[in-house]
Amino acid sequence: MTMLNILKSCKPQLLLSCAIGFAGLLSSCGSQTDSELKIYGGTKTEAGDWASTVALTNNGSMFCSGTIVHPRLVITAAHCVANIRGTRSLGVYLGEGREGGRVSNTLRVESFASSPRYSQSRNGWNDIAYLVMEEEIEIAEEDIPQILLDETEMEELIRVGATSKLVGFGVRDDRGFGVKYEVDAPITRFNDNEVYIGRNGKDSCQGDSGGPAYGQLEDGSWRVYGVVSRGGRCGTGGIWGRMSANICWVEDDSGIDLELGDFCEQE
Repeated sequence: MTMLNILKSCKPQLLLSCAIGFAGLLSSCGSQTDSELKIYGGTKTEAGDWASTVALTNNGSMFCSGTIVHPRLVITAAHCVANIRGTRSLGVYLGEGREGGRVSNTLRVESFASSPRYSQSRNGWNDIAYLVMEEEIEIAEEDIPQILLDETEMEELIRVGATSKLVGFGVRDDRGFGVKYEVDAPITRFNDNEVYIGRNGKDSCQGDSGGPAYGQLEDGSWRVYGVVSRGGRCGTGGIWGRMSANICWVEDDSGIDLELGDFCEQE
């Protein structure tokens, strides 16, 4: 099957749930027109920017995005790893990407797990998973974003009209993919479990699944709070799971100290 045929096969309501690459790890399929494949408003990231945004690979082919939150831990979407049965072919790619999404020098994954609460619930899908790396990722401490947990900071960043920075390796308006791009998009609604981001051509698309949504505080510092879950036509907006809704499970289940302070004690 060609890449274009893979992209054509995704249902509009599950665009962000369709894997990118020839790996074919997911099977949410239907029919769709070419005009529904586009993502607009993004620009290529500068070399070294958003180092915490990574790509997930299957035998070297990109299919989803993710976020480094600890040198040994990557956050992604549960649907990205739902059909993966082992870690042998699974890798994590760091860098600016490559057109077409075929890369080498990927890092090996030791284990992974999806949230036990992952389901298509009206209250939120809890579409989150984590990957534990075999070895620590070589990344500067300042490049690992702090997870948004503080209530006051949440009020500043998670509100209708606030700007989110979306980063990923997914499909672009020229039908290319595999290169790290970024776009600023507005929050349109939210609840305790999920955030709705994007409209008017500013959005994520296939292959961005599992990738982050960042927010910048008034003092200039950045926080990460979103995990791409799903959406309609690319460019019309999508839905990001809130990391804070499941991060205590991630820390407890992975056994990796994410330095969450007393946040989990409050739950």
